[in-house]
Amino acid sequence: MTYSKPYLTYAQQVTHLETRGLSIPDQLSAIATLRAVGYYNFSGYLYSYRIPHPSGQGRSNQIAPGTTFPHVVALMQFDHQLRDSLLSGIQQIEISLRAQIAHTLGAHDPFGYVNPASLDPNAILKQQTRNGITHSAFDWFGIEYQRLERRVSNEVYVRHNLDKYGPPLPIWVACEFLDFGASVNLYQLLTYEDRATIAAEAGLKQERTLRSWLTTLNYVRNICAHNARVWNRSLIQRIALRPSDLPLELKPLATAPQNKIYPVCAMTAYLLSNLNPDTEWGRTIAETLHAFPISSHRSMSEMGAPTTWASEPIWNRITLPEKGTP
Repeated sequence: MTYSKPYLTYAQQVTHLETRGLSIPDQLSAIATLRAVGYYNFSGYLYSYRIPHPSGQGRSNQIAPGTTFPHVVALMQFDHQLRDSLLSGIQQIEISLRAQIAHTLGAHDPFGYVNPASLDPNAILKQQTRNGITHSAFDWFGIEYQRLERRVSNEVYVRHNLDKYGPPLPIWVACEFLDFGASVNLYQLLTYEDRATIAAEAGLKQERTLRSWLTTLNYVRNICAHNARVWNRSLIQRIALRPSDLPLELKPLATAPQNKIYPVCAMTAYLLSNLNPDTEWGRTIAETLHAFPISSHRSMSEMGAPTTWASEPIWNRITLPEKGTP
């Protein structure tokens, strides 16, 4: 196979960007940025500034007039902060979800996660195919669980429980080393009553809402963990925004795009406000959103946020600090 694009040094990359119409006031600074993040990482943010192709398909190679290198860097830095904030919030939900599962399932069966009789009879039999191999959802969770337990087999708290009481571990110990994906999968295997109990703790009327939202959060977590662009991404795993299921504070999301990141931010803030009322995460993500680098070419609508997002009910309960206050 013949590859026609030539290798470019950092200085040549800067020149190449200038030929496409990008204004670069400080070439040395631009070279330092490209050296730090890579040309193609940078170009992922630059893509939004490229002029739409006359055919209506995609974008041309030319950059919109007035676009500067600092404009793109500001957008990239915003995306990095948004990604870090989201990852932190999802990690808090992960911890709360594990605690809720341990408390709720453990109340009637400390070993319910390995006991099909304590789980949803329909959910555990659902067939799932991964990498060409088909198992029941219960068996897939078991395979996943065994891998995670082996990974922590030398942890003191695991060895203590196994040596003193023998296997299996009680759910409140097992939950400590479940990753988010495994926790979400276990939640989906719980009985309807247990799922509904946990959903109510999260402030939701329908357990199906939390079930769907957790799947979306696991998907977004993986995007963030791999340092991929998130601010204007079209999400493959869309967020469910059924109007009748939305709590009062999230009612404006009924008309929001389901494949954008802003509704995920608002949803995460709502869940944490119920699962972890002492968290400061809602304030953190609101401050991050307020820092969006608005320019003549970019707007928060590309994130799925309305112009008046800051006045929506979910943010009314989150007071941004005044200057000079802790």
